[in-house]
Amino acid sequence: MPIEIKNLSHTYKEGTPFARQALFEINLRIEDGEFVGIIGPAQSGKSTLAQYLNALFVPRCGRVLIDGKDTADRNTDLVQIRFDVGYVFQSPEHQLFKTTVGEDIAFGPTRQKCSPAEIDQRVREAMALVGLSYDTFFGRDIFALSGGQKRRAAIAGVLACRPRVLILDGITAGLDPQGRKEILNVVERLHREREITVIFISHSIDDVARLAERIIIMDRGKIVDDGTAREVLGKSYRLQQIGLEPPQVIEIMQRLREEGFAVPTGVLNVNEAVSEIAKVLKIPGGDKVGAN
Repeated sequence: MPIEIKNLSHTYKEGTPFARQALFEINLRIEDGEFVGIIGPAQSGKSTLAQYLNALFVPRCGRVLIDGKDTADRNTDLVQIRFDVGYVFQSPEHQLFKTTVGEDIAFGPTRQKCSPAEIDQRVREAMALVGLSYDTFFGRDIFALSGGQKRRAAIAGVLACRPRVLILDGITAGLDPQGRKEILNVVERLHREREITVIFISHSIDDVARLAERIIIMDRGKIVDDGTAREVLGKSYRLQQIGLEPPQVIEIMQRLREEGFAVPTGVLNVNEAVSEIAKVLKIPGGDKVGAN
């Protein structure tokens, strides 16, 4: 289910003295099964772009094609597109509105007019995918959940609709380290096991570096870089120019190079960094250190 964007622009409060252009002629294509990270400073256009990807916004300037279907075409079924391209917002409170966890997760399949048996199956499946025990959480009050549990319930509610693309917009914001780790593990497992296309929007470069295969950097409504994680995150000068700090592991490797150590800079995780440092220092078995 490819997504293609052509010359997309967006202006908030257009035609008023408060008009602000948020997107400038965006061109982008996302293929089936990709894990794409979108990063950028505040007001860079990330969330505005995301809302076009599942037809919450319909273009007035440019085109958005979802699986070849033009979202601005009056014959396009936008409701079906929103089921196919699931969107999890940063604040789960914006999506969780039923009394209990089970009722909330069942809402989407109910709107899809699934049978009671199918709804039950989908709820159980979605809860298992995000690590929420059906017996423990099905009847639990939404407001009795922790922040991390609310995020997982919100993801489960979208997954119950069986989307082919999953947009996750700032879902780790405000979580403690353990909650962040749990959510990232859920996302990683979903992509690996379900082969679902994931579009992961975050302010945390470290989170994006851990998960994304392709990274898009946005600044002031424009795409300023797009490539593999190694290609994009290795350009620390570009990140710093727009006010983003490179991942910590990349900063460490760059400082080592400045001190004269011949280590590579395109390293994305701690295990890989340990292995590369061990090779340079000629530690016996260094190639195995990073695997532990």
